[in-house]
Amino acid sequence: MADSKKTQIKNDLAKLESCSDLERSIQLAKQANELCDPTLPFLHSMQYTEGDLDLSFYFSKSYNLKNIHKEEIFSLFKANMYESYKNCPWGWREKKKRSEMFHQNARYILVRQTSSKKVLVAFVHFRFDIEDLTEVLYLYEIQLKQEVRSKGLGRYLMNFLETMAIYYNMKRVVLTVLKNDNKVINFYLSQNYKIESYSPKNSFYYILSKLLIKNV
Repeated sequence: MADSKKTQIKNDLAKLESCSDLERSIQLAKQANELCDPTLPFLHSMQYTEGDLDLSFYFSKSYNLKNIHKEEIFSLFKANMYESYKNCPWGWREKKKRSEMFHQNARYILVRQTSSKKVLVAFVHFRFDIEDLTEVLYLYEIQLKQEVRSKGLGRYLMNFLETMAIYYNMKRVVLTVLKNDNKVINFYLSQNYKIESYSPKNSFYYILSKLLIKNV
């Protein structure tokens, strides 16, 4: 009876600790989401110049985007992903996708030519969130125009996101990728992303994540 009681107390304490950890995770994600501009500590990195690329980065919350900028973003997403969505079980549901992309919690980094034209050449859509009871930076989209690919920009943006996530005490960067997109999967694997244990086994997509290590 005494052993049973001790076990029960131990289990109750573990539950309380788990609840406390979850509350802390929720608070960390909430604090990061409430920031006016989480990229401010990294202004020195909000540009990319390599080869023929001279690009500047701009942060925006979704609800601060002008309609013309939303259309720029969605047009690039559609150009890159329409066929992939149409040919997978998600299907192409534009209204639903727009609702997700421009949700009030969506955060964007817009990548534009530094020249006077300031053409949008890439964007990142991310959120600070809770995933599997842990505080994470969830990468919803990273989309690049064809002409800026294979020039190190994607890797630079991922490193930027990871640095920002570490700064705000997120435990992981998490993302979803279609299983039939081998090139994209290999890119993330090369950046030390792993298939999550809770990624659906018999689905058409993977959930990948990278455990973040804070330098002391």
